Amino acid sequence: MTAAAAAAVGVVGTASVLRPEDPTPPPPQVVASAPLAAYGSTPPTATGDARVLQDGQLHLHVANLPRVPGYYEVWLINPTTMEMFSVGTLGGGSDALLPLPPNVDLGSYSVVDVSAEQYDNNSRHSGDSLLRGTLTG
Repeated sequence: MTAAAAAAVGVVGTASVLRPEDPTPPPPQVVASAPLAAYGSTPPTATGDARVLQDGQLHLHVANLPRVPGYYEVWLINPTTMEMFSVGTLGGGSDALLPLPPNVDLGSYSVVDVSAEQYDNNSRHSGDSLLRGTLTG
């Protein structure tokens, strides 16, 4: 092998070793989703969407929620029995990524609800729903 050929092989080999792998993994697959619409007396400009990701998380994006003196809580509701459980709370931003219980039955608990809650040490739903939507997918 000539020196030039050896150098070319060395450069190609070094470049392939030093080339970083694609640092951006593909986004998790969406297995169910729901558009969220204003509910009850909530202004109709309030909107959102919910996406259940394959990795077991609920991605929530909301916009134009009315200001509340407490905080916003996210629920999954069984529309047949009206049983519900809290998935978590929204922070100050418009996006949240909340873990879902591994055994959640999205066929039964198909309604996503965002409620206004008070700092009152009451863990039950306030009855003040702001956004709702039904998961499909």
